[in-house]
Formats: sequence, structure tokens, C-alpha cells
Amino acid sequence: MKVKPVSAGRSRRLSLAAALLVLPLAAAGCRSASPSLSTSGASVTTPTAEEDALYIALIRGMNDRGQSQAALAFLDDYLKRHPDDVEALSLKGDALLRTKQYEAADQVYIALDKRRVQPVAAFGLGQVRAQVGDWKGAVPQFARAAGAAPTDARVLNNYGFALLKTSDFAKAYDVLARAVELSPQSQQIRTNFAIAALNTGREAQVDSILQPIPAAEREAALTFARSWKP
Repeated sequence: MKVKPVSAGRSRRLSLAAALLVLPLAAAGCRSASPSLSTSGASVTTPTAEEDALYIALIRGMNDRGQSQAALAFLDDYLKRHPDDVEALSLKGDALLRTKQYEAADQVYIALDKRRVQPVAAFGLGQVRAQVGDWKGAVPQFARAAGAAPTDARVLNNYGFALLKTSDFAKAYDVLARAVELSPQSQQIRTNFAIAALNTGREAQVDSILQPIPAAEREAALTFARSWKP
């Protein structure tokens, strides 16, 4: 039986999938899309929608595992084919943040903001400013993100912490109270909420705020909250 050659682009995608997920991709690899010819005359196969979705999932996994430099390389390849893909651009902004390329990340999020991609754009712009220590600049961006995603505990926690850093303790308390309700198991959110309570004259609440934290870690959380300074 004559074996049909696989294009370099498809081979790269399937090799990536096999290496990272060790999934049975034979069926996906055998799907035949209409080939076209590159300028060199080699056959280039257009990826299917399923392959593109897998590609994005693999890139997200790279980011989550701290392989953001590799993620950026694959994102550049993907964005050549899909330059306006919002999910890919969001992942690129995240990867740039993780690799401390703050100016480049800012440009990605500004572009997404112009397209009204919320809360991703505002949250990303807030993260960029927080990473460079511009907490006053971060607050309004996180506020916009919280307005677009009022039930996202991660967004609210970042917003609340930025308010703590700018000494707006009363507002931070209100924001972090909502975050705790949405994510009661988060030790980080509870610790931030305890800081807000301590700085708004609510010391009597601190023990109950930190109570759900495992006993072995609770004392350290309390010590941190008491010693924290903006």
C-alpha cells in the first residue's frame, strides 16, 4: 500500500501533540484536508478546526507548565494563520507576562482592549502595571475587569490586592469579601481579606476569616497579615 506523505506543518503539530499529551492522534492525523502548494512546490495541508483546537489546548498547557517561551514560538506559528484569533492573542499576552516581556504584553492587551475583549484585556493591562509596581495604574484596569467579570474570584482578588497596595483598605475589604464568598477555599484570598480586615478596624473578624485555612498554615497566614505593609 502506498503511504501518503505528511506535510512538515502537520508533522510538527502532530509531533507536538504526541510529545506533550501522549494521546492517540492517529485518527486526527489521518484526516485529509485539501492540500495546497507552497512557493517551493511542497504540499502544505491546511489544519482542520479540530487540529487548531488541539494546538491551542497544547499551547495553554505549555503556559500552565511554565514553558512560556516554547508557547510563544508555537503561538507565532498559529497567529500567522489566524492573526485575529482572540484566544491565541490572549494566550500570547499571558505568555509574554510570564516571560517578563511587559511592553510587548501591554501592546497585546491594548489591541484586545480596542476590540473590547473583556475582562481579558483590562485584567491583562492591570497585571502588566502590577508587575512593574504601578499599583495606581493597576487599580482602574482591575476595576474594569471586575465590572466585566463580577463573579470571577481571581479578578476580584487581584483588584482587592491592588487596592490594598494603594491603601484603599475600605474598598479592598468590600471587594475581597466578595472574592472569599466566590472562592472560600483560597488561602491567598483569605489572607488578603484578613489584611483588609486588620486595616479597617475589624480585627475581631480575623480569626473567623482565617479559620478555614489548615491549622498548620494558619499561624503563618496570621503573622503575614499582621506584618504586611503596602
